[in-house]
Amino acid sequence: MLGVRRASVTTTLDRFRTAGYVSTQRGSIDIVDRAALLQLAGSTYGVAEAEYERVMGFGGTGLDPCA
Repeated sequence: MLGVRRASVTTTLDRFRTAGYVSTQRGSIDIVDRAALLQLAGSTYGVAEAEYERVMGFGGTGLDPCA
């Protein structure tokens, strides 16, 4: 759940698709260039997940299940 307007998601996905980061079809989003998305996210990647783990006490799950 993101808490953003659908139009914002559509606009962002269109930019990501144009840049070659993702491909989309009705009902699905496929990551095409994960490295580029990680670079784009920079140091913000994993911040929310790390805080959740810190607060909830769930350790050892890792922030990057795809690595």
